[in-house]
Amino acid sequence: MNQVPLFCDVALAQRIERAEAQLMAAAAEAARLRRGDDAGFVVRVAGGVATYAGDGSPFNKIAGLGFDRVPDAAVLDGIERAFAERGAPVQAEVAHLANPAVGALLTERGYRPVSFENVLGLSPKGGHEQVVTPGIEVRVCRDDEFNAWLDAVVDGFAHPDGQGIPAHEEFPREVLSDAERDFAAAGVVHYVARCDGVVVGGGSLRLADGIAQLTGAATTPAYRRRGVQTALVSARLAAASAAGCDIAVVTTQPGSRSQHNVQRRGFQLLYTRAVLVKDTQPPGTTARSDTPLADRTPLKAWEAWDETPDGVRVVEYVGSREKLRPLFDLAEDSPEQLASYIDDGRVLVALQGTDVVGHLQLVSTDQAREFEIKNMAVRQDRQHAGVGRHLVQCAKDLAADESGNRLLVATAAADIGNLRFYQRQGFRLQSVERDAFTARTGYEPGTLIEGIELRDRVWLDCTLDPATPGSLHPPGEI
Repeated sequence: MNQVPLFCDVALAQRIERAEAQLMAAAAEAARLRRGDDAGFVVRVAGGVATYAGDGSPFNKIAGLGFDRVPDAAVLDGIERAFAERGAPVQAEVAHLANPAVGALLTERGYRPVSFENVLGLSPKGGHEQVVTPGIEVRVCRDDEFNAWLDAVVDGFAHPDGQGIPAHEEFPREVLSDAERDFAAAGVVHYVARCDGVVVGGGSLRLADGIAQLTGAATTPAYRRRGVQTALVSARLAAASAAGCDIAVVTTQPGSRSQHNVQRRGFQLLYTRAVLVKDTQPPGTTARSDTPLADRTPLKAWEAWDETPDGVRVVEYVGSREKLRPLFDLAEDSPEQLASYIDDGRVLVALQGTDVVGHLQLVSTDQAREFEIKNMAVRQDRQHAGVGRHLVQCAKDLAADESGNRLLVATAAADIGNLRFYQRQGFRLQSVERDAFTARTGYEPGTLIEGIELRDRVWLDCTLDPATPGSLHPPGEI
């Protein structure tokens, strides 16, 4: 058993909550692809994410709030409207290490606490070998075992031990079945436990950013107290250790048998999440809307962002960033670097009709009131038509409206076209970062841009004029 004491500071909690938010976003997107419609949504909000995956889904929630910034009221208005249109309450899960202003804001808006969750952690460093429990076999679940795995897990969830604080929600089998399939599509691996020739329990594992997330573990009532959960935890910890993860986490109900079991395996309490719920459904109504988000108002342009003469408008993008990867790739030569930041910040897209012809990613920096254009590209057949200029101006408006006073952008010293473009948009040269593009940082040696080797990075900046209060009317991120 690993005895290394763990201390959970805000940075570690933020990292874990970010992984949870990414998992919810990936699962909700998988649900949308499975159904083949646009009834669900994924909305990035203040460093977290709001997701809706379908009627009664466990992925319908806001996760990861409180570690970036306090959400804007207009953003929450949009999210709450989207849930209300689907006849669903809004559930926000907020870690106690998050900014207290987030909890205060939510309670002021009518959210009420309904439950708590404990997040426990263990460091798998130093090696965790799978414990062999006599009579119990644990391994990765095969496709032909999924239904038996699901039966065992659902049966286990349907018969809780009754110890500790009960869960505030239950899910029908068909909902759990869809959720677990979506989890698998999102990169979660199912582990099956077999005893006496039958499937008696199961659990899941997701590895991301050095974090091993242990999820969805349950044992059928007839096989409890025989070491099934211990064997499931051991197998997943061994996989986490082999993958080089530095932290394994599990979420349990406070005071539950599950918490008792994982603490016996060496897990320690890191922090608690408060589960807050706001009922957004109008009294007496049960109607749900299946209208795709794009057909309502999720991508409404700001009033300050007028269309160009040829009909290009800029809106805030709320879908999967993977759909924009071809545009992101135009501006980033390193797949490793792109993977490290593609989900950060906020993304604006330029639309001509319903066609995406360009994008811009805007992120906050570690300096107060400072923003950075992290990635921007215009589709090649629409370059030199003013699309990039329009995107930059909208990014300036957005940053200024969020009290920003400085906007940064970096480009390759070899990219003369980009240097010319940004200076024409009011940016000035600030500094040169030598040897920023090397094999060490994920860039192919010998890459040429207009005959110049890709080596140095140039930083440019511009000063922003503070937005006049009320002059811009952001529709939120939905």
